[in-house]
Amino acid sequence: MLPLSQSSGYAVLAMSCLEDPGGKPTLVVDVAAQTGFPRPYLSKMIHKLAKVGLVVAKRGNKGGVVLALAAHEITLDIIAEAVDGSEWRNQCLLGFKDCSDERACPSHTFWKAERDHIHRCLKDISLEEIRTFEHQSRTWRLADALPEKKAKPRAKKAAKPAAKKPAAKKPVAKRPGKTA
Repeated sequence: MLPLSQSSGYAVLAMSCLEDPGGKPTLVVDVAAQTGFPRPYLSKMIHKLAKVGLVVAKRGNKGGVVLALAAHEITLDIIAEAVDGSEWRNQCLLGFKDCSDERACPSHTFWKAERDHIHRCLKDISLEEIRTFEHQSRTWRLADALPEKKAKPRAKKAAKPAAKKPAAKKPVAKRPGKTA
């Protein structure tokens, strides 16, 4: 079991497409196009993030979505908690419901230390870092996908010979003594 859900990962990527407060609002359709996420799913996620105060959504003309805080102030643990709640920090690696410090499964000690380490790391990674990484990745992928085009010398097609007119038939001289 991974500590974060796929929804948390989607939220991080979707939020990395948004402008800081005061920036130009981004339409959900545009975020869907950038991320490849289905628009209805993304709309629900944006609504959830707006409810917890991570994004500001405005409807209508000049509407769209912006971050409620500057990207450098939003950390991955804040996003994960907004999407998944805090329960992910207490889940058993093997999925046991009754795994705890009092009744520990074989992986409990290891997983508890790893979960704590992951949580500390998520607190240290800002949305700004993700945004920068994603921007560099998109630039790199685009450059990688479009190799330099070198003008290939085109082979000149051989000109078709001009159509020859059929030669006029010369009358055949009859040989004496031969009949047709």
